[in-house]
Amino acid sequence: MIKNKTIAAILAVLTFIAGSVLLTVIIFYALGYPLSSIPQNQPFVFLAILVSAFLASRVYGRGSSERAAKATKYLNETLGLDLDEKDVWKALRAVEHMPSYAIKKYITLDINAVDEFEVRIKDYTKELSNKDLLIIKRIIEMPVPELQNILHNLYLETKLEQFQVLAEPEAKPLIDSNIKELKKLLFNE
Repeated sequence: MIKNKTIAAILAVLTFIAGSVLLTVIIFYALGYPLSSIPQNQPFVFLAILVSAFLASRVYGRGSSERAAKATKYLNETLGLDLDEKDVWKALRAVEHMPSYAIKKYITLDINAVDEFEVRIKDYTKELSNKDLLIIKRIIEMPVPELQNILHNLYLETKLEQFQVLAEPEAKPLIDSNIKELKKLLFNE
């Protein structure tokens, strides 16, 4: 993981540029085409650019460890936990992939996300230790306003809009109903 997000961004741009050029040269060399035939073989160049963009996104994603470090420190201090920065980094990556407009839609429609992702939750639960389950239980037993305060502070630490959306008062019923469903699913409560 790259600690500094600026360095991660610079490395991602360099990865994209170098990857695009190198992959284009490798593809054309492997297929026996001269580089002067690029205009006639644009799909190969496009493929090289796509692969380079993927590689650059992977490099840049490692730069969010600065965000994970702040979130880990905050959660450990606030909740008295001993969370691993790598686990928090993975959780933040999952949050980043859920667009805030989708979360707003869940709130508006009061969607039961636990029911929607039940199979995934059950599969993931099998990988959790007893310590992990105790941490989850401790968190979901907190009053919703307290959880929303933590979400608001996580927003301040990470600048992830998804946390701010969940910290809004209109998200309270959604959080409350989904926590009840999660308690039933994980702890038969």
